[in-house]
Amino acid sequence: MVKYALKPTVTLLIAYPTYNTWHIFLGLLFSALGDAFLMLPSEQMFVPGLLSFLIAHIFYIASFDSPTRVSWPAVPLVLFAAAMLHGLWPGVANEDTVVQIGVVVYVFAIVWMTYKASLTGNMVLATGTVLFCVSDSVLAWSKFIQSYEWSEFVVMLTYYAAQLCIATVHC
Repeated sequence: MVKYALKPTVTLLIAYPTYNTWHIFLGLLFSALGDAFLMLPSEQMFVPGLLSFLIAHIFYIASFDSPTRVSWPAVPLVLFAAAMLHGLWPGVANEDTVVQIGVVVYVFAIVWMTYKASLTGNMVLATGTVLFCVSDSVLAWSKFIQSYEWSEFVVMLTYYAAQLCIATVHC
């Protein structure tokens, strides 16, 4: 029961100092909503949770002050997206079409967020988005392929570190 109250509350506490940076604040609010959806035991809450985090990442991307151009970080990030989708697909293929499309869109959104952060030149922000990639990769692998004892710990550690990195840059 504590987990259900604590997880979204911590995200909201991270959000509080960002109230004057509305893209980040809204991103953190949608993250807290995604936290709440994904904690519910119903599998039907996965898509609303995924959508909430997708919206959060769109708000984060909108907050990054960086030009859109092709640069070297694009190559490893595209390879990462391709490898993740390839590795996840055996499990994702068993899901309905909405989940399949959602996973593909989400992978590209988080990679785009990481790419945009890399173009800002801010290492804390870039580190935060890479940590988000780690968190979401472990979470997706655990959901669709195989879960490990340490999965939830790694997900939570990297997730909160990612949120703190992104929020503190904008405070």
